[in-house]
Amino acid sequence: MNAPGSYTLYAGQITAPLSAQAQTPITDLEGMLAATLVARFAWGSGGTSVAALIQASPDSGTNWLDVARFDFTTSSAIKTANLSGLTYKAAAAYAALGSEGQNDGLIFPQFRAVINSVGTYGGGTLLDLRLVAR
Repeated sequence: MNAPGSYTLYAGQITAPLSAQAQTPITDLEGMLAATLVARFAWGSGGTSVAALIQASPDSGTNWLDVARFDFTTSSAIKTANLSGLTYKAAAAYAALGSEGQNDGLIFPQFRAVINSVGTYGGGTLLDLRLVAR
């Protein structure tokens, strides 16, 4: 792989409601064979729900496909997902992800996070999303 290592997809406070807030993509991940995604949610107060969608693009950002989704409510949690480009998969129709879903095998040169939140969080509620490329 050209650029193995740890990348931040999103790191910040969650306060006001967010609707499909796409983050700046991580690019130049050509040759990546696997990735570990780590989502850390540190709840402070308030809020209702946060959905962190991780997407990958096969065509320089024209189209984005869901690869993992992490859902949080009103308690702190750490969640992980492992993706492998070497996993055999039969041909199948692509489907957007529901709660806590994963589409394994979709390893492309660009990854990004899309954040949705409901309710107003306070008390320093934090979300940290990382991708470890290998």
